[in-house]
Amino acid sequence: MNYKKFSKLGLGVLLSSTVSLFAVDAKTGSEIINTKCVACHTGNLEKGLSRISDLRKTPEGWLLSVSRMQNSHGLQLTKSEESDVVKYLSDNQGLTQDEIKPFKYILEKEPSKHEINDSELLTQMCNRCHSNARIGLERRTKDEWETLIHFHIGQFSNIEANAMARDRDWFGIATNQIVPMLAEKFGKNEQVWKDYKKSIANYKLPTKWIMSGHTPGLGDFKATYNLQKIYEDTYKVVMNSEYTNGLKFEAKGEAIVYSGGEFRANLVQNSIEFKQVLHIDAKENILEGRMFETLHSENGSTLKAVPLDKKELTIAGVYPSAIKADAKTTLTIVGSNLEGDVKLPKDIKLLKTLKHTSNEIILEVETSKDLKTSQNSLVIGNKTLNNSITLFDKVDYMNITPDYALARIGGEDYENIPKQYATFEAIGYSNGADGIKGTSDDINLGVLPVTWNLDDFNEETKNDHDLQYMGSINRYTGKFTPSEAGLNPKRKSSTNNVGKASVIATYKVLGNEVEAKAELVSTVPKYVNPPID
Repeated sequence: MNYKKFSKLGLGVLLSSTVSLFAVDAKTGSEIINTKCVACHTGNLEKGLSRISDLRKTPEGWLLSVSRMQNSHGLQLTKSEESDVVKYLSDNQGLTQDEIKPFKYILEKEPSKHEINDSELLTQMCNRCHSNARIGLERRTKDEWETLIHFHIGQFSNIEANAMARDRDWFGIATNQIVPMLAEKFGKNEQVWKDYKKSIANYKLPTKWIMSGHTPGLGDFKATYNLQKIYEDTYKVVMNSEYTNGLKFEAKGEAIVYSGGEFRANLVQNSIEFKQVLHIDAKENILEGRMFETLHSENGSTLKAVPLDKKELTIAGVYPSAIKADAKTTLTIVGSNLEGDVKLPKDIKLLKTLKHTSNEIILEVETSKDLKTSQNSLVIGNKTLNNSITLFDKVDYMNITPDYALARIGGEDYENIPKQYATFEAIGYSNGADGIKGTSDDINLGVLPVTWNLDDFNEETKNDHDLQYMGSINRYTGKFTPSEAGLNPKRKSSTNNVGKASVIATYKVLGNEVEAKAELVSTVPKYVNPPID
């Protein structure tokens, strides 16, 4: 795809969801707020600024607010000023890592994520429009939550006429039940924020990391991750990755650290732009999160990194994490301070040590043909890594992840809106000691090499010939590519190329044949891509 041909609408929406990664200055941000924002907000940052001082948000949350002020209320900021304002607000009124963790999937643009909300009332009243994460990634005073309800009534005048609103006293329920619920669950709680800032006050971000990652469809990889500080919390980034299949990539770009724990980077790899949303665990000194294409957030990788020179032995990744019986393979361990001899489980024979440094161990190994499925420990020096590798003789069942996926038609001929892909993986399982599927002792056998196919979802989709028109799946990688957008005169009623199908994964090894099924929907393009849905 030629990324330079995007329409002004599509490109504008995408650019608005990112903060320019130049040297940002929180101090300048405070000066801008105290001069430009006071035109509408009373007070000042030092003594309290109406509405603004009653909130805590992520960088993406503050960007949404600042963007709305510009789009709806006439605030005029340059991109540099916008970045400085977001930086100041995130640093001084952000969220803690514990507050972000339950909802980080929305920041990391995790594809096909299914939320589970423990409140049916909140689902009906709020989640019909917003994700649960959109709500959970804000902290407001009780008065501010109530003001937000009033804002919805004023800004969206038809809100009480919509489904799940016109059948009830929406405003009354929102004011009397939802506001107290949100104030208790997501209240501003200034002390929590102060305690967090105090806990990370002396943390210094390392500049050299060893990283382990996984990309659906491509597999596991290791990477070196180097930072060069260019201004306060702004860094240049160089990432060199190598997959287990031998593919190598270099990515370069810039990063900003917000609120002491939220790491955001824009990188370019092989002329493709990527974003990284990573989270800093200052206590454990770990960096983890997700990296994804800027224009295709569904295409991405999970990442975990530890400092190259971390004093205690720490593992970033072991791959493969599961090895079948009677197999020769290369076992890789990535981490920090990997000193000392390696002791393997009894059913793994060491054939050759290919590499052993303080950050990487590569072993050529062979597994016994008579082994039984079990979780095993690795020992490096005097450190035991419990349940770090699984050995298996057969696969009892598989689950496909995601079990329900959403793809979107698109293409350059249709307003230059990009397609949204879907990539599936099959995770193998052993029934465990009790021999019963789906119980607590089942053993995860990792991603399996399967073949992929599509099948009719039901009689209706068969009669509509969805399989013929909706797109295709790569037989070996599990990546589904949707069809082009636009009307199709060959289809009934000349409808477009949307459709629904069953995704079938088949695993066949030495007489062990297992099949699993997932659900795929390919639907219309998505025109608005906010930082938080």
